[in-house]
Amino acid sequence: MLTPAQKLETIKAFGLIAMTVGGGELKVNWAMSLLEQGIETENLCVLASLLNPLNEFEVDEYFNIVISELDLKAPNSEEAVEGYAKILAHEVIRGIISPEIGASKIYDANVFLDYPESFAEYTIYEDEWYCEHINGWSKEKRREEIIKACKVSYGLLEYPSLNKA
Repeated sequence: MLTPAQKLETIKAFGLIAMTVGGGELKVNWAMSLLEQGIETENLCVLASLLNPLNEFEVDEYFNIVISELDLKAPNSEEAVEGYAKILAHEVIRGIISPEIGASKIYDANVFLDYPESFAEYTIYEDEWYCEHINGWSKEKRREEIIKACKVSYGLLEYPSLNKA
């Protein structure tokens, strides 16, 4: 039912939701985005129309129904955040987002996952001052190193299964 681009958007949303306490507003925004792209179910319309202040229990109920209706499988928190990081790495490799923005967002995933070894280098790459003053890298060298790290991360992360970058 979802296009490949919508599936990627959904995986990113799952990761952001996992990293956000409650996540109700992100769930409503995701539903609204799908509606704007022509996906429509009764429960998706209800989810997208919920207003602040959000009742997180109500949002969760509709979110879970919509996931089922769209024949999606919600990943656990760790998978969701790893999927988010993998898609970010893919977007950096493809030039969709800048290496600096990608490194910063992957660093956020790194923090959420309690600094797994697979994201260790992003602690350095996220810190522009450290890269320039301690490592002696130019802005271009930092960008190159981030892209290399994204290629490695993309290859190591198993969820989700995407076409090769």
